[in-house]
Amino acid sequence: MHCEVVVGVSVSIRVIIQIGELMSAVVNCNYNVVDFVYPEALARYAHEGVIGKFRDEWDVEEAEAIDIFSETKKFLYVSEHAQKQCIEFEVDESILIIDKMWHHFILFTKDYEKFCNHFFGKTLHHIPFCSAHLAQKIKELVQSGTTLKDHNRARLERQLNFIGSTLGDETLRKWYVEYGEKYSLKKMNMLQRSIYQEVSDKSEVSMDLRSALGMTSGELISEIVKKSEITMGCGRRGCGMYCTCNSSRDLYA
Repeated sequence: MHCEVVVGVSVSIRVIIQIGELMSAVVNCNYNVVDFVYPEALARYAHEGVIGKFRDEWDVEEAEAIDIFSETKKFLYVSEHAQKQCIEFEVDESILIIDKMWHHFILFTKDYEKFCNHFFGKTLHHIPFCSAHLAQKIKELVQSGTTLKDHNRARLERQLNFIGSTLGDETLRKWYVEYGEKYSLKKMNMLQRSIYQEVSDKSEVSMDLRSALGMTSGELISEIVKKSEITMGCGRRGCGMYCTCNSSRDLYA
């Protein structure tokens, strides 16, 4: 027997539309939690680049980022195992920080693909979930005589039971209590670094499209470089995660 399962984000209708994500696959339903063993090799797997990239965007200590990466690996493993039993898995609000770490891991495309192939035998895809998907889901539920609230409650109970049966109550408490408090939506908004914390007037080099249209290729290149060079050697003013010096991280301490 084959079935389709998804891993997505379940926060509220409003948040699903804004930040929803899903991972889908068609799989064989022939596994049991008795077969679940979390591999030591997966637990030991590390990636400094993912940790560094995550900390560029999120204001967390290195040990904290490593901890989130460890929990992300566990989430990927348990959700892939759940797929084999046709259990629908979603990234709930409490564990949204895990989804954010997953995003950063995927950015390292070659390493992520190699990681997935090694531990899962396939790539675990991350497909955006939008309002159209939600509308279709609600339509299907209405046709089956089920409300979205009842569906979400049943899905969450199955997911929590599966996590408890495989990873244990300790992981349940960490993800849905500790992380739910430590990485609430409000606190995540505070932890996410600004793209640019300050903008210097010096960086506003005058250049508009009309003047650019009259420039030669050499002049155009010269003006683009002139406009960009302000960020090439920063004065460590806390410029945000995309500044070339990334001074907010105090990399030169």
